[in-house]
Amino acid sequence: MTALSLPALDGHKPMAFLAAVGLTRLLTLHGGDNARLSWSKTGVTAVLHTHLGSLDEVVDTVAGIVAAIPPDGALPGVPPTLPPPGEAPDKLRLPLAELRALVRDVGSGASEVDAWLSSLVTDLALDDKGRSAISLMAAPSGKQSMRTMLEKPLGQVRKSPSVLREALTRWRRYPGVTGEYLDHQVLFDAADAPGGVSEERGVPGATWLALMAYPMLRTTADGGDVVTTGWYRRSRRPARFVYPLWEPALDVSAIAGLLDHPLWCECVDAELPQAAGALGVFAIGRAQRRRISGRNFVGVLAPLQ
Repeated sequence: MTALSLPALDGHKPMAFLAAVGLTRLLTLHGGDNARLSWSKTGVTAVLHTHLGSLDEVVDTVAGIVAAIPPDGALPGVPPTLPPPGEAPDKLRLPLAELRALVRDVGSGASEVDAWLSSLVTDLALDDKGRSAISLMAAPSGKQSMRTMLEKPLGQVRKSPSVLREALTRWRRYPGVTGEYLDHQVLFDAADAPGGVSEERGVPGATWLALMAYPMLRTTADGGDVVTTGWYRRSRRPARFVYPLWEPALDVSAIAGLLDHPLWCECVDAELPQAAGALGVFAIGRAQRRRISGRNFVGVLAPLQ
């Protein structure tokens, strides 16, 4: 296998971490490559281990996966109706009987359908409106729905496939790209923005790749509270996203098992325990939603020092 360094995917940033995982999953499940992922201990950046011979081949393969998504679809390998089209009110956030009917209609039982459904929504917990609860990775704002969360970054990648290379090598920010609120650096104050106007400037390729990691993060419930892989609560404080960084080259099955390991629950506030070394883990990342003044949503995902 060829080991390709991906300098733009810095493990200190939760969106970059997710983008590396999403890339590995895409290549494995949709690109015909038994890809593996590790992290450099020196730079804490992603290293992709692939049967593809170069970064150009990796980018071309991912671009091919994007091109294979039907024009009216939002995801690779699932029917175009998943998630259901339209802005908020989200047609995936439904009362339980309606959600179960939708699941039957969309074809539950197909592995990719089930992977996406079990990541995005759960019928084991309800929100304050009596609807099925959604992933803690999601941060709906305004008219955003699960469909638009996935569809808009896909549209940006379709329009400019070159952003896929930028996602892996050197991030470039574009006006009007929200980062789906996985990117804490997306907001520019008027003093910092080139045009002197406050705006959102995100990294479209990295955003889309990060979203492609979601099937690795299962959403379920514990005592009526929604639980998503990697998210942990302590007392009444806001939930934190805790993720490991590892040195061995792991395939997607091993990554899924590692992300779900109970050891990371101990790292919400504490340093990495010694036992993590036996798993090949050398560092831990933590992130928490940061509220934005004047905005009525849970906030952007920001790393914690």
